[in-house]
Amino acid sequence: MPSKYINTLTSFSGADLVCTFANKVVGELQQISWAIQRQKAPVFTLGSADARSFSRGKRGIAGSLSMAVFDQDALVETLKESWEQIAPAAMFSAAGNIAKSKTENFQNAFDLSQWNAVAEDQLGDGDVGFVDNSEIDAATAPASNPAEAGQADINVPAGFSTIRAENVLYADTLPPFDITMTFANEYGQSAFQKIYDVDILNEGSGVSVDSMVMERQITYIARRMSPLLKGIYTRSEGGDINNVDIHGKAVQ
Repeated sequence: MPSKYINTLTSFSGADLVCTFANKVVGELQQISWAIQRQKAPVFTLGSADARSFSRGKRGIAGSLSMAVFDQDALVETLKESWEQIAPAAMFSAAGNIAKSKTENFQNAFDLSQWNAVAEDQLGDGDVGFVDNSEIDAATAPASNPAEAGQADINVPAGFSTIRAENVLYADTLPPFDITMTFANEYGQSAFQKIYDVDILNEGSGVSVDSMVMERQITYIARRMSPLLKGIYTRSEGGDINNVDIHGKAVQ
């Protein structure tokens, strides 16, 4: 008869973990880390060497991702498939910053003579961007997912162009997304933890003659993070989190 503690306390290893980015699993992921930091400062007054109180300030959540490097950028390519779910209806950038990822048309943003051509290429109608290299026009572009209720056309400011999935070159261009970490072992025990609104900051990689495996390091910041909760993450229509085990039973 197994001990009752086997059913009440358990731990997990990285082999038990699956990370979901938005609603996709990225097979490149080797490691994920996070840190929560908060500013706290002692308050002193005359006549006492000891702190009278502690003032609590801002909190920051940040971490890093380590990914294996294959023959494609799995993170960017996977989240492009979820673009309609993670991207705001109105995402736009300076016209000169937009370049399609499948071409080598990487124009220098400081070369103003190219901005109009780049913007026309992306929108296809030629009415957005720098006109005659001097005049700047505003325009309207269709929403990223007009089939969804409430998504109207985008009012694009003068000199800007809309960002679409095919325009994304770098991971830091991706809109914020959630990461759900789901742990489950062969004994039927499960748990999950979630990082909300992950926004990528930096990425770096390298290779040498001694490299057997190429890796890519990514750092991020996030808005908030859940504690580790028993069960598997599900969410009702109202947004409430429901915990269930891997057999579908509710977790108390």
